[in-house]
Amino acid sequence: MASPAVPAEPTGPTGPTGPTGPTGPAEAAPAARRAPGGSVARRLLVLVVAAAACALGAWLGAWWVPFLVGVAAGVLRRACARRSAGTLWPAVAGAVLGWGLILWIMALAGLPAGATARAIAALAGLPPYAGVAVAVTLLLAALQVLVGAWLSRAVVPRRDAAPVSPPSPDQRASAPGPQA
Repeated sequence: MASPAVPAEPTGPTGPTGPTGPTGPAEAAPAARRAPGGSVARRLLVLVVAAAACALGAWLGAWWVPFLVGVAAGVLRRACARRSAGTLWPAVAGAVLGWGLILWIMALAGLPAGATARAIAALAGLPPYAGVAVAVTLLLAALQVLVGAWLSRAVVPRRDAAPVSPPSPDQRASAPGPQA
């Protein structure tokens, strides 16, 4: 006797089927579909470029570079609507990785990154632990990317959006309101 969780005979959408029936091995597996948001290679490229740009910016003291990375990700998303979907979160991860990598390298090089982080955390009213200041720094890098992408999404028109045309003379004549 078969258990209630396992049917005694495999069934498909049209009834009982076997290995050669309408839902046999060839049709049993779902069709391979592209992941929404673009290819993995494109996402990896965005991640690496964002990490490199933010790491260079952090090394040079340009704290606003994650914002520019976010603007670039937002413009890329708006300008190339279908081909560049899924660029925002790799850009956020790249910004966090870039800043985290530079902070880690500075700490390993013997620079007073931990002492500076503790002092900044204490001055900001946070607990005076280096980890708190580093976490807040990485969170701010992520927020800068998100704000930059939001701004570019608000300003840059969508590529597939239809342009707004002025009303034709016939539409203006039939519109209610004062006529000149």
